[in-house]
Amino acid sequence: MSDIYIPGIRSRFNSDQIIEDLMRLERVPKDRAERNIERIELERSYWQEIRSRTSALGESARQLFSFRNPFSERTVRSGDDSVLIATAARDAIEQDRSFIVKQTALADRFLSGPLNEDFRVEGGTYAFSIGKDEISFEFRGGTLREFTEALNRRSRDKVQASLIAVKPGTKSLLIESRVTGEENRLIFSKEALALGVATGMLGHGSDDPDEPDSPMGVRPLNAVSTARDAIVSMEGIEIQRPSNTIDDILIGVTLTVKEASERPVRLQVEPDREGIKEAIITLVGNYNRLMAEINVLTRNDEKVIEEIAYLTREERDEYRKKMGTFSGDSTLLQIRNSLVRISSNTYPNFEDDSLNLLAQIGIGTDVRRSGGVNPAGLRGYLDIDERVLDAAIATKLPAIKQLFGLDTTGDLLVDSGVAFSIDALARPYTDSTGLFAQKTINMTSRIEQEKLRIETLDRQLAAKETDLRKQYGQMESAYNRMEQMGASFDRFNQQNSNSNR
Repeated sequence: MSDIYIPGIRSRFNSDQIIEDLMRLERVPKDRAERNIERIELERSYWQEIRSRTSALGESARQLFSFRNPFSERTVRSGDDSVLIATAARDAIEQDRSFIVKQTALADRFLSGPLNEDFRVEGGTYAFSIGKDEISFEFRGGTLREFTEALNRRSRDKVQASLIAVKPGTKSLLIESRVTGEENRLIFSKEALALGVATGMLGHGSDDPDEPDSPMGVRPLNAVSTARDAIVSMEGIEIQRPSNTIDDILIGVTLTVKEASERPVRLQVEPDREGIKEAIITLVGNYNRLMAEINVLTRNDEKVIEEIAYLTREERDEYRKKMGTFSGDSTLLQIRNSLVRISSNTYPNFEDDSLNLLAQIGIGTDVRRSGGVNPAGLRGYLDIDERVLDAAIATKLPAIKQLFGLDTTGDLLVDSGVAFSIDALARPYTDSTGLFAQKTINMTSRIEQEKLRIETLDRQLAAKETDLRKQYGQMESAYNRMEQMGASFDRFNQQNSNSNR
């Protein structure tokens, strides 16, 4: 069945389709501009990723020669962590010491006898002193729980009270000092002294004949622990301190006494070799990540992706989308070539003039291969032979430090070394006014220009479509009038023919 034309409802000439076809051609510049925006935005994100990778590499390089470099960090190994542990600051001296922990520091902790749960604490002024500190507060009277809560609110972390269910249906009141040391005895006074006696916590008798009386002539009847100092012996020298944390025996070393023991405990203050190794591995990892990014963006070779063993499936798919986007880009190729040169260069070393290459500490493009060609190495990736690296860290730390960063002029500023050179390479690219920032700024500007162009094109397209619809509307109206005139002539002729018969 042929199409039926219905005036006012359907266009006789299929004007809508004709207009749409014409407008499709008119929209080509806009479509091209939209595709340009998508492409530029994608490329901008790639440059931002390159900048991020380069920044990470520069930062990990600075970590190896800056003031906070790991070569100056110290760690302490203890022969028995359950007895004695220690931490060391950067100014600690490498040393090996032997300690015997004779006694740990304790604080006074006093326990009452079993008390009925309805035991009432009288109102009054309650005072406690620890060394030169005094805690005093007014209590209006109440239950044991109300008293413990009131004391804990006002104790300034010096005294703590708690209730312990020692026997069913009863509670025992524990009042303890939070400060260790023989000179920091917990003393009850005013209503606190009366409470201590009333609860069986204090009295005039003691199972311990060495337990001293309080100023009021009473002593603890049930001391969980008695205030005392920590006593340690360092290679025959006896040292007594009020706390289990001792930081004034060895420079830069803080000891923590855990438990008394007759066995000597050996403490070794030494460089943080694990931290140093981790910092070096981080540098190599960031180096390879940046190198992979550059290789993928500048090459159209699937093997480039296959060689990167650590990639997840999602990362491989993303890299395939990026592959060859900046093929032949001079900036990226220059960075790549500079990194390869830095990683293979020789550097001065005042500590050991025979150690001046990364390969000598197990880091290089082919350090674990005995023969043949390593494709990944040819593309600039670094490998680590951990056996060689561990041996170097164990015996040649000062020389390794200078390999990564060295002051050759004596002005206290590092001016040579692998890490210094990488940082010097990265800075001009990653600074806020650097090349990568300028690239992304320029791309953002281009995107904005394209958006403005699209706005202009949208206005032009709207005007064009309006004009076309007007023209086709006029054409259809004219055609309709002609048809109507033709029909009128036909009717007129028909009428004349009928009247002549």
